[in-house]
Amino acid sequence: MSRTKGRVIWTGSSASQLEFSQSDYMHIHGQKPYESSKYIVDQIAPKMDERLRLRGVRCFVGEPGNVCTSFLANIGVPVLQMLIVLVFYLMRICGLQRFTIDAQCASAAFTYLAFAKDDVDASQKYYSCASRWGRSSVVRAPLECCEQDAEFLIDKLDALVDRFDQ
Repeated sequence: MSRTKGRVIWTGSSASQLEFSQSDYMHIHGQKPYESSKYIVDQIAPKMDERLRLRGVRCFVGEPGNVCTSFLANIGVPVLQMLIVLVFYLMRICGLQRFTIDAQCASAAFTYLAFAKDDVDASQKYYSCASRWGRSSVVRAPLECCEQDAEFLIDKLDALVDRFDQ
């Protein structure tokens, strides 16, 4: 294994480019800031990897899948909470691997990215998955990047860093 100084593991999501706009890149006026922010992660991470790998720092994107977390407690209706969890399990039993449901399965991609040797590729997104019966695995697929959006966002990030350096 080559010696590195560290890894930055970004948490991605199946976010849509449709929620992002360069004219509102901070998503002040949009309706779906979560989706927009996850799209931004997909755009920034590969560019940051290009820059930081020269210093021995690598950047990767992992995705936990659909997880039942404490967000269900905010629903306030226990029967509805149980119904949602049941639907998640049914989806997974039907073969939809992205329904990781619990934190252990959801962390598979992140654990892999933290400890993998040299076979990690920053141009790929790493997905936590679960078999029908809950066995965790990691699947990777090309990270979808829009060069124009990535450059725009990196320029904004550089401008922000410059402001703090003054």
